[in-house]
Amino acid sequence: MTSNYFGSTGTLGVSSLISISDIPAIIYEWSALVPLASHLANYDEEHRMAGELALTGHLRVGLFPRLGYLNGISKLLEGVPDFLDRANVKGDSSYKVWDANWGSTFTRANGSAVSIITSYALRKRKKVMDMPKKVLADPGQLPGGTPIGAHIPDAPVQMTIRPIFSRHQVLHVIRMNRTNAVHADKSYLLSLLIPRLVTLAYHAFLIGTIIFLCSFGAFGSAAILLIGLFSKLVCRLLRTKRPAGYLENNENHSACMLSAIHENASTWYLYVGDRGVIDWLLNKTMLAAPTATLAHVLYFRLAHVLQLLAMTFVAAQKGIDGICLVALLVANSALQHLFHGHRTARKWLEAERISLDVHSFRFSGRTPMVGAIHMLSDARDAVWMESLIVPCPRTKIWLEELKCAAEMREGLALETKKLSSSDKAWVLLNSQLAIEAARRIRDTLDQTRAEESLCVDQRS
Repeated sequence: MTSNYFGSTGTLGVSSLISISDIPAIIYEWSALVPLASHLANYDEEHRMAGELALTGHLRVGLFPRLGYLNGISKLLEGVPDFLDRANVKGDSSYKVWDANWGSTFTRANGSAVSIITSYALRKRKKVMDMPKKVLADPGQLPGGTPIGAHIPDAPVQMTIRPIFSRHQVLHVIRMNRTNAVHADKSYLLSLLIPRLVTLAYHAFLIGTIIFLCSFGAFGSAAILLIGLFSKLVCRLLRTKRPAGYLENNENHSACMLSAIHENASTWYLYVGDRGVIDWLLNKTMLAAPTATLAHVLYFRLAHVLQLLAMTFVAAQKGIDGICLVALLVANSALQHLFHGHRTARKWLEAERISLDVHSFRFSGRTPMVGAIHMLSDARDAVWMESLIVPCPRTKIWLEELKCAAEMREGLALETKKLSSSDKAWVLLNSQLAIEAARRIRDTLDQTRAEESLCVDQRS
């Protein structure tokens, strides 16, 4: 039987300047298929592209972009608004946002960018703090309030203890504020000079690697590397502009915006702090269209075709070409994991001088969580939570109880009398849990702010 094994010279039998000893045929076959099978693009690539563009302000392409990624760049340059609208609602970017202060509900405008920042914020979060699950004090006493029994002497509240269904809700409170940190002139100059020297050395190393691959006869791998390198250089020629008023606050209060994948989620994200930063990140487009020409669009279309041809050439050629490509992909992935990490989010926060901290809280149910958020916000009414908690008489009284002034409690007590015994117990329990939870969240945030101020004083 005739053998189809061609060894290191591959299917074409092309000799190389540097020869290596024969490797088992199974290694050549396997290494030829792995890059093509594992390097196909998916929907996450487009939404990651949109997020990096929003944060960095320019297009970025990896050394080994997935198949279809370069074609996605050409689509982006052809129709920026439509592409970004679709890319930002793919995958985990299609989160809803509830603006507690203004009552509006919308989908994240920069969904991918928010996901990148949120992932960076949660990377080293502390343990989740458990919120109260039961009545904290006297069953007829609200924390910091007056006895409920004083309002309703003829209708005492009956708290029946029985097993009830509860689904835990995890709330990540992400606070973003402006900082006044200013880098020293010397460190600032070094931060400008060192990256440029590293980039120059990096490109010189890649050119040397391409020459080395050609000497091995790995022409397909060399072509893929050359396409990636040239695409990175072309991306540097594209320029984007930030919209007018970027990250500026057009209101005189802080932000309090709740976000989740849908209304029935069990994991929630509350963004508080500087409204200019949070409103732009969640609700406004963070960049204008890149200034691209027809030549740029045509280049990325051509690069997509050439990359596809090179990848399939390696799969057909096999031999040392496939092994070199596998080695390059593994090395590139390892370097990205070690040095890239959350670099995009960190660089954006440093460039815009934004501080970021996160605290996680676990609630026994959604009602106490929503009530605590309502107390933390500057909400004028409860319109923002209507899709989360169905409006009804007991909900109305519960919300009034959360923000009720002492002089208004007499009128509130009259309204409470109209409720059934079970509804009164519901109002009392969820009022206590929400008020105590809001107090603990405030204390945690205030403590973190005090620690940050102490660190700043020590550095100065």
